[in-house]
Amino acid sequence: MKKWSRVVSFIVIVLAASWFMLATTPGIAQKINLGLDLQGGFEILYQVEPMQEGEAVTKDLLNVTATMIDKRVNIGGVKEPEVTIENPDRIRVKLAGVTNEDTLRDLIGKPAVLTFRDEQGRTVMEGRDLAPNGASVDFDDLKRPLIVLKFADAQKFADVTKHNLHKNVAIYLDDEMLTNPVIEEVITAGKAQIRGQHSLEEAKQLRDILNSGALPAKLVELQTNSVGASLGAMALEKTLFAGYVGFGVVLLFMLWMYRMPGMIANITLVFFTYICLLVLSWMNATLTLTGIAGFILSVGMAVDANIITYERIQEELRSHKTALSAFRTGQRRSFITILDSHVTTIIAALVLMAFGSSSIQGFSTILIMTLIVSLFTNVFGSRWLLSLLLKANLFKRPEWYGVAKRDIGEREDAQLVRFDIVKRRRSFYVLSTSILVLGLCSMFYFGLHVGVDFKAGTRLDMYIGKEFHSAEIETVLNQKVPESEFKPVVKYGSKNEWATTTFEKPINKLELEEIQKSLKQNYGSQVNMQESTVDPMIADEMVKKAAIAVILAAVGITIYIAIRFQFLFGIACIVALLHDVFVPLALFSLFQLEIDLTFIAAILTIVGFSINDTIVIFDRIRENMRNRKVKTFEELQQLVNVSLWQTMRRSVFTVLTVFITVMAIALYGSEGVYHFSLALIFGLISGTYSSIFIAAQVWVSLKKREIRTQKALAEKELTK
Repeated sequence: MKKWSRVVSFIVIVLAASWFMLATTPGIAQKINLGLDLQGGFEILYQVEPMQEGEAVTKDLLNVTATMIDKRVNIGGVKEPEVTIENPDRIRVKLAGVTNEDTLRDLIGKPAVLTFRDEQGRTVMEGRDLAPNGASVDFDDLKRPLIVLKFADAQKFADVTKHNLHKNVAIYLDDEMLTNPVIEEVITAGKAQIRGQHSLEEAKQLRDILNSGALPAKLVELQTNSVGASLGAMALEKTLFAGYVGFGVVLLFMLWMYRMPGMIANITLVFFTYICLLVLSWMNATLTLTGIAGFILSVGMAVDANIITYERIQEELRSHKTALSAFRTGQRRSFITILDSHVTTIIAALVLMAFGSSSIQGFSTILIMTLIVSLFTNVFGSRWLLSLLLKANLFKRPEWYGVAKRDIGEREDAQLVRFDIVKRRRSFYVLSTSILVLGLCSMFYFGLHVGVDFKAGTRLDMYIGKEFHSAEIETVLNQKVPESEFKPVVKYGSKNEWATTTFEKPINKLELEEIQKSLKQNYGSQVNMQESTVDPMIADEMVKKAAIAVILAAVGITIYIAIRFQFLFGIACIVALLHDVFVPLALFSLFQLEIDLTFIAAILTIVGFSINDTIVIFDRIRENMRNRKVKTFEELQQLVNVSLWQTMRRSVFTVLTVFITVMAIALYGSEGVYHFSLALIFGLISGTYSSIFIAAQVWVSLKKREIRTQKALAEKELTK
């Protein structure tokens, strides 16, 4: 009876949790904020400069300017704008879900200095002379909209009209003349009119700008990212589909390889996804395109913990242990390995958060969150559910755990080892060195195709949506942006519906508007654009930050490995990490793929993740060294060789699940994360190779020197 009560408890828990998730998931999903790359909008980093030369940018000036920007954004009717100050002299504005981007950019950046100038060009009154909310909309006799201005000091305005009677007094907004009326009589009521508005909407916007006041500082655009609303929706749809494909294949793989434990892993993976969505909603976090890619990536990483545990359980079952005994041993011996692998990836993600841009910070936040949630669901949760079924004592047969009867029995080391990896380590050194040399030659000959993030300029991605010729697009660009160098237009996308190019220098928003207008005339209203503009100053900062981030992540992970294991393991990790960073870099050079911030995010993810396999191997080497006395170098070689083959399936399968999800992103995801996924694919292959064939071999080579030194010292002591 007790056996069946545990099974019933398992079924009730799973069904109740499933019902609760189905009932609450739609509401949770609706509360999650989507970034501008998923619903359209733009992000601009402004540098704040004082109006007068020699003045300093103070904290108060930044606060007042940010408040004024927020007011202007609210004039445009934007919901939940993000206006943040970045010391010492910058303000970042993020507006998601906007459709009137050009209007809003004009609205934000316009100084809005209202002046009244006499015929000699002297300023006789300013916008600060207006009464509070002194601008209003009215209509003339022909029902045309106009702006009525009311001044705080009526006498002052009367004196101005008196001194300029029968003369022109022009009204300027910044350096644009709005109207230039002749003063026919002295105006004593303290009111003036601005005529010439073409529409009521234009008149209302001007009224709101005047009432909000002039900006207290100049705003210079340093970095811009913009995405059309329709392109954001398209990116969301594609990337979610990639997620469904990757998720489904991972579920099938786990079920096929591990049978009942695989079913438990799949259940907890669904719970994991739900809890991650719930945490995102609680955090009020903004989900970006790279964030979704990180989320999909985490699905593959989440089951790694299960694979490490289940492979260990299968290993214990093959040595004649019962299912319950194998489970207890497997979960105990695998936990520290899982913890180490999670910590190393979190270290890389923390570095990303510290040095990345806003979208990359979003990616790292989601990566950290999913890793922490994974520990609770795919480690503790899956083990608890599996223990319920095991304690029911109904699932005793090894076949329930993916172990065939013919595989049960003690296996000699010779049976495990297919070929001697350690003995052939010099061959692997030569192979890796050859790859690195070829990569250096490729980088020397072809160079690196560096994106605007690192060299400044404007990258323009144009969604054409129908058949086009690159030469036609280049003609439009030459006409609308004369005397500006840009790279040849390249087609991309699943149906070659996209065109992309990079301008060597940043181009302004007016030129962008003209390009889009001309393309729509030629190809239709479906045409849309994505822009990424980076100032040279920001590009230099990005290069430095990227270099520091990669170095810090590698050093941090190496120190952790050296502390957790020993110093020589840490050195071996450095060699493997350099290998894993350089191979994707060399391949991107060879195929002339663009290197941008998402590439750096992928590299740091690889740095964290490729160490996981290395940790699995190092952990087994350390465990075997505790159980076996190693006296000679030959015995050490044999021990490492056996350790490699004992963990071979684990090393391959932990990467395979991540590889599946990354391939889904590359094949079915948005074009915006294509290069990101390619860098991950290259890095995963390189990382798996280095973990098995490089890291452990480097450690053996270093250990050989240590053994020889110890042996020499021992012989020296004996001769005394």
